[in-house]
Amino acid sequence: MVKKLQALKAKKGFTLVELIVVIAIIGVLAAILVPTMLGMVTKSRVTSADSTAKSLRDEIGNWLTDADTAGYGMLKDQSKICTVDITVATAGNTTTWTVSNIDTSMFKSNGTYTWSASGSATPGQTKVGVTDPATLLAIYLADTFSTMKNGAIAASLRGGSNCVALAYTADSSTALTAGTDYPTLEANGDFPAIFAWDTHTAGISSSGFTVGTAPKVELG
Repeated sequence: MVKKLQALKAKKGFTLVELIVVIAIIGVLAAILVPTMLGMVTKSRVTSADSTAKSLRDEIGNWLTDADTAGYGMLKDQSKICTVDITVATAGNTTTWTVSNIDTSMFKSNGTYTWSASGSATPGQTKVGVTDPATLLAIYLADTFSTMKNGAIAASLRGGSNCVALAYTADSSTALTAGTDYPTLEANGDFPAIFAWDTHTAGISSSGFTVGTAPKVELG
């Protein structure tokens, strides 16, 4: 018994100074690692948004090519540029894609199909009997990106070039604002090479949205 008591007395715990030093080291490591990890998460979200933006731009371009073949595509006039707003919103179990702000003067009409300034659709909606290309575009996007439940898209269209630039965020279901949520287009309809963003991270808007762009726009 005496030997056991002596053994227990021989065991020493941490002193207060040692504990303070350990806590200080942990604090320094946390101060270094936490911002780094948060930055990695932010960059990962932006990368994902950029990938979605590219897919959206490509699919809109593909659809416009098919529309041109069908006789209601874009006019071959590169002096005409417009930004089409596309929003995705889910209420209950219903997701609605809305395509709006369309400059109808940029598109052909073949007698059967005539463009309106806006159209909307839900995934799985039939195309039978639909003669408004704006609605057909909404149907196509709703079916192609059927897992998307919320989002806002600004697609830059240039006559004869289809979709030349696109901005996308999953953080809003209302139209994006140029110069705040995404870069203001240049005169030719392209994005500038750099943009202010939130002054810290390319792809984070001054509204705090994670925005993907195609082509990629870097931090100014």
